[in-house]
Amino acid sequence: MKGISGFSFLLSIILLFTFVPLSAVAQTEGSPVTGFADIHIHQMAEFAYAGAWFHGSHKGPESVALKKCSGGSLLGGDHARTVAGPLNELLGSVPGTDGDTGWHFYKRYGYPKYTGWPRWDTIAHQQVWEGHLKQAHDNGLSLYIMSAVDFKPLCDVMPKKNKKPGLRCNEMSSVQVQLQAAIDFAAERNWISIARSPEEAREINDEGKLAVILAIEVTQLFDDDNWAERLNYYYDHYHVRSIQLGHQLDNRFTGVAPHHFIFKLFQFIDDINNGDSNLGFDLDDEGKNRKGLTSEGMDLIRAMMDKKMILDIAHMSERAIMDLYDISIEYNYYPFILSHGHLRSIMLDKKQKEEKTTPDSVIRLIRETGGMIGLRTAPDQVKTYTRSGVPNDCDGSSKSFAQAYQYGVKGLKVDIAFASDFNGFIQQTRPRFGSKKETCAASGDNKRRDKQRNLQKNPLGTPFDYQGFGHIGLEGDIVRELKNLGVETSGLENSAETFVRVWERCYDQNRVGPLDTSDFDTSGIVDE
Repeated sequence: MKGISGFSFLLSIILLFTFVPLSAVAQTEGSPVTGFADIHIHQMAEFAYAGAWFHGSHKGPESVALKKCSGGSLLGGDHARTVAGPLNELLGSVPGTDGDTGWHFYKRYGYPKYTGWPRWDTIAHQQVWEGHLKQAHDNGLSLYIMSAVDFKPLCDVMPKKNKKPGLRCNEMSSVQVQLQAAIDFAAERNWISIARSPEEAREINDEGKLAVILAIEVTQLFDDDNWAERLNYYYDHYHVRSIQLGHQLDNRFTGVAPHHFIFKLFQFIDDINNGDSNLGFDLDDEGKNRKGLTSEGMDLIRAMMDKKMILDIAHMSERAIMDLYDISIEYNYYPFILSHGHLRSIMLDKKQKEEKTTPDSVIRLIRETGGMIGLRTAPDQVKTYTRSGVPNDCDGSSKSFAQAYQYGVKGLKVDIAFASDFNGFIQQTRPRFGSKKETCAASGDNKRRDKQRNLQKNPLGTPFDYQGFGHIGLEGDIVRELKNLGVETSGLENSAETFVRVWERCYDQNRVGPLDTSDFDTSGIVDE
């Protein structure tokens, strides 16, 4: 989960009121994995936040799982309501949309019309329903990471009556419910299976099934429990193979990368509650977190390496990433990944100030260890990458994603998979066609938007054209769109094989490093 304007606005109101080339990785004897990967999805987030936020279900008949919602009410509604009452109407409001929270009566339509949700701007409705997941698999998705997520501060501000029986505002308790739901979901279907090793991922792909890897992303990781015991428990009982040490706030294991001010404020409040004399993030002159890995964090990293787990640096501070890199060297350049992130250099200057965006220097470290990244399918306005071959003339759309993807592939030469971060409180790739209000609208400049939307040609002829990246079933459409725009997509289309090779490198007793990054090229980005 990552903060967005809607989430940030909500919390503000509450506070007012109370990649490497494949040849670089050891070859295996197994059959190549076909298809692309999405390495960050919150499929089971309907169980997060005590079940009080999301509307819709990950499973069941389409007419039931994605049925029309109530659109909210002044007194509460059935989802996406907080104790801020009527002010919920403003949640998720960014250029081009008023969001799908609060009352949203005009966006209440799910099945069968989908005029309201799921769409690119959905942050409060299920976007990984099983029918759409199967559609994505049929269109090329062959592996994904299902990350169990929660954030207690959000859960705490949800109305009690919206919280579901048996669910509570405890992150690790929520994680267990989500992981078990994923295990049950796979066990009850013949087209998907849990992958507990790279060998199993290959076997699952050989059978024509979709491989899912289970992961954890929370702030209060393992609570105050014995972390070694908890690590073994989640590894053995819930088949967890990847864990983020940090999420939005510093914890007992690591410092995190600050971004929106609201999380800085929550860090301050968290420190007060914990009796910490150092209130708030300890930031340097550049606004970066001075806190790296703690001694417990370093021990946890080593224990995960001993288990051949997938190390994910998402949300970690740059100082913590450097600490992790030092341990990676101790382990003969053990690989690590960035499951979901933005390439800092391609972002606008304001966004570049956020430590949570990833600098070129960190991408170099990922390549040196033989890792890869998941590139966020975000609705961001970006700078122009002159070597992309794609006009940067529709802010927040597939043309913006193409700038970032091409910079990563052609410039940084890092292996890239999708990172949709579905159900993570973030909006998605915007449509290039459709209403005047939402098309090419990331800049918030109406004149720029109107000029750009008049330049758009060659729609796909699918819901992606007008609804944007509204649900997981449309992920294959992004690949098609990039191809139509002239982008070489073979790396993305084979990202599942790349991921499995990265995982196999964790098991490779003969791995060496650093891998060569002399072809690194950060040129070609211009403001426009």
